[in-house]
Amino acid sequence: MSKNILVAGASGALGKEILEELKPRGHAAFALVRNVEKLGGHYSFAEKVHIADARNAESLKGVCDETDAVISTVGASLQLGLTKDKSSFFDTDHKANKNLLDEALRAGVKKFVYVSMFSGNDKLKGVVYADAHEAFVNDLKQSGIDYAVVRPSGFFYLFEEILKQAKRGRVILAGDGRAKTNPVHERDVAFACIDALTSNEKEIDVGGPDIFTRREIAEICFEVLEKKPKINTLPAGFMRAMITPVNLFDRRLYDLLSFGIAVFTNDIVAPKTGKYHLRDYLKTLSETS
Repeated sequence: MSKNILVAGASGALGKEILEELKPRGHAAFALVRNVEKLGGHYSFAEKVHIADARNAESLKGVCDETDAVISTVGASLQLGLTKDKSSFFDTDHKANKNLLDEALRAGVKKFVYVSMFSGNDKLKGVVYADAHEAFVNDLKQSGIDYAVVRPSGFFYLFEEILKQAKRGRVILAGDGRAKTNPVHERDVAFACIDALTSNEKEIDVGGPDIFTRREIAEICFEVLEKKPKINTLPAGFMRAMITPVNLFDRRLYDLLSFGIAVFTNDIVAPKTGKYHLRDYLKTLSETS
């Protein structure tokens, strides 16, 4: 049965994959974005495009009208760099999604699918980035709406930074490089989000088909670039001490760096549900970037 699906955060890597997949599944995609230009060619996949900043509740009025379900990929950028607007992870990952949930409840939306993270309520508890996600998960569970929380192990696109380091000639890893993970392609997560619309599952863990240590991922980056691996590891405690001054002038960047250290030093291995391979992704990226 065809449904109208609002994709919040539609201009991101995951949001675009969801837009592409909804129409073939027989659904109408409504896109919610802050910057319509970032949609690029994916504008054509949306029946409607709403422009709003979910951190501002007033801007969301009416965006959920005529909508059967919401898939929210809304979240702060994980790109390294100084914070331009000084917003925190709680401002974006918690407050913005809470505003969207309130609007969905007002409009009578039937289901809300939210993309959080694997181990966000376990190994990463106490890390600000993870805690902001889980604060909203708690709100969602208590709201009374039918919901699903999709928990990917880690997106492929996040490893582009490791590939960039390898291009520059050296990769620096937090910890000893032995922590394991099975990152997952955004397309596989998009499939899980859309499947969640008709599933009764409340918590959906999504991992890729291959498990690597962090060092092995760095080695693959050098391999696809046909370069000799040069990898350095630094103790997590030392790296935490190194980033402490950042907290004095950019709290969001400090929290992002803290999240990176936590992720790189913990095993983050979700059930193997994806079909796309990280090596293939990095190989293609190395040839096109």
